[in-house]
Amino acid sequence: MSYIYLDNAATTRVSERAAQTMLRFAREEFYNPSAGYAPALSVRRAITNAAGTIAGLLGAEAEEIVFTSCATESNCHAFACGIKNKKGNIVVGSGEHASVYECAMRLKSKGVEVRFAATDADGHVTPENVAAVTDENTAFVSVMHCSNETGTVNDIAGIAAAVRAVSPRATVHSDGVQAFCKVDTDVKKLGVDLYSVSAHKVGGPKGTGALYIRKGFNMPPFIVGGGQQGNRRSGTENVCGIASFAEAAAEYKKAAGAFDARSVAKIFTDRFSGRSDVRINGGGHTSGYVLSLSFLGLRGEIIAHGMEDNGILIGLGSACSTHVRSNRVLGAMGVPKEFAEGSVRISFCPSTTREEAEYAAATLEKVTNDLRERMRR
Repeated sequence: MSYIYLDNAATTRVSERAAQTMLRFAREEFYNPSAGYAPALSVRRAITNAAGTIAGLLGAEAEEIVFTSCATESNCHAFACGIKNKKGNIVVGSGEHASVYECAMRLKSKGVEVRFAATDADGHVTPENVAAVTDENTAFVSVMHCSNETGTVNDIAGIAAAVRAVSPRATVHSDGVQAFCKVDTDVKKLGVDLYSVSAHKVGGPKGTGALYIRKGFNMPPFIVGGGQQGNRRSGTENVCGIASFAEAAAEYKKAAGAFDARSVAKIFTDRFSGRSDVRINGGGHTSGYVLSLSFLGLRGEIIAHGMEDNGILIGLGSACSTHVRSNRVLGAMGVPKEFAEGSVRISFCPSTTREEAEYAAATLEKVTNDLRERMRR
């Protein structure tokens, strides 16, 4: 069965060019990049070139990019090593991805003071809300750039400035997974020390991510061993993943420039706005790529199954966590439980067509109306 796929915040289809690149480095240029012979040196150059591509998309330099196994590893690396030997509290946004939230909870269990910056009703973590829980003893701050639940985009540059005005020594990290190649992610403008990105959200393979580490920032390695990647992340590099990540990201960025995500999302919001039994979660500045809708008195998983029966795949929230944890994010926004339990996430990519969106929006309305009709019987 052929599906309309609208769960791109969970993962994306690997692009044809990225897949070809993976195959080339798996079957032809398969050499260990640490070996000394000429074919291996060519593979090593491919890693350097890939770092340059990712860096270019981030407004960074190639030497500031460290490749990882995924964005979860990048986030864990940031928390484990970005704090280093600093004493003091840490601040995180209250709507973070599970990989950031659980890192914070682990530190809390070890006696570190963790403070949560509140989200507003639209899902934004504002510079003012971060400043409200930051003091001169704050050692580390992590706020996501774009919400994986609602698509809201946070003012990371404003947050970094607000933090450094109070605690100049604080490390500033941002999870940029849902922002990368979709909104402006120039890390120099953002003013961050650390920034996490993922391949499989932009047409690359699963199992590959990257961490931007600002030049001059003293970052101990998270994984030690053979000293690969300038001794910043040991382990034989996943050349298939790294090279195809760069290929996919460059391709995705170009396609995104011609894609009006907000106009596609508007097809859904126009259909459901003004209804007392539906909440559109998130507002203000959004990427347009992620849309969260909550249906009063319904169950998100039942809605999703109904959509699947009609050939449309949508999500419930972060595919990296349970729906209960997804509700943690909506709860932080003040979404009532009776709405939050009926939440679904719809997410787009540059290949999503208006025709697909229009059909999906109409089907979603029919599915939810039919469910309500059954409940009344």
